[in-house]
Amino acid sequence: MKNIRPALLLLCCLLAASGCTGTEQTVPEHAGTLAEALEVFGPDIPEPSYLPEGYTFENAVRSSDGSVTLTYTSTAGDLRITRLSAADAPCPGPTVAGDKEWIVQGNGILGRVVYEGDDRSDGSPWLLRWEWNDTAFCMTGNLPEGEITKVASSIVE
Repeated sequence: MKNIRPALLLLCCLLAASGCTGTEQTVPEHAGTLAEALEVFGPDIPEPSYLPEGYTFENAVRSSDGSVTLTYTSTAGDLRITRLSAADAPCPGPTVAGDKEWIVQGNGILGRVVYEGDDRSDGSPWLLRWEWNDTAFCMTGNLPEGEITKVASSIVE
């Protein structure tokens, strides 16, 4: 029987050199709790300190471009808050299509909001985009207009 030690040693060296040692851990792209999201995605997740009554954390997702989205649910619908990876990155999640962008200002936030079909009535889906300290954010939901900037400002406090 031949001595196979040199061949095994060579194989181990080749595997180590190619990065196929099996010791690398991949970072999860989803988090099921806020604590896990903070641990996995870091302290800069777009966590609001204010949410309207009835909203609970659903999950956090990091997209391939590095943007992190937190989703909250309630009987009124989902609220998605994203910290974008770059100022020109697209907002993930549901698409909101309207012909007009409204400027919203309040609670320290200055942003642009688009309502689905330009319907600004309570309960209509909308998308808010704003920047704060060189970071871009998006938020989608169907909160009443007065609540939009309250939630947004609580993220950047």
